[in-house]
Amino acid sequence: MPRPQLSDDGTAVTLDLHGATVDEAIDLSLNTVRLAAQRGRSSVKLIHGSSTTRQAPHRRTIKRALHGLVDDGAFRPHATEGWRAENHLVLSLDVTATTDSTRIQLLDVT
Repeated sequence: MPRPQLSDDGTAVTLDLHGATVDEAIDLSLNTVRLAAQRGRSSVKLIHGSSTTRQAPHRRTIKRALHGLVDDGAFRPHATEGWRAENHLVLSLDVTATTDSTRIQLLDVT
């Protein structure tokens, strides 16, 4: 079974949320964006999958939850813009923080 994975190249962070529950994905995403902004990263890519919901349009999915967080401004303290794609969301971060080269790991955001 897939599990969430995180990679950090010192400039951008990618968080793959496959295998997480919706609630876990929300917590991981908010924590990752906060920590990435604190460490001076320029962007966070949240991979949520395509969330095919045609069969169950009211089913709660990671994609819908993350898009709802963007719409509600939950990332706004740290993210300046967001771009939605079919299977991921990219957030541009406020880069005023001093860069901390310590790589972010999944353990740091759980």
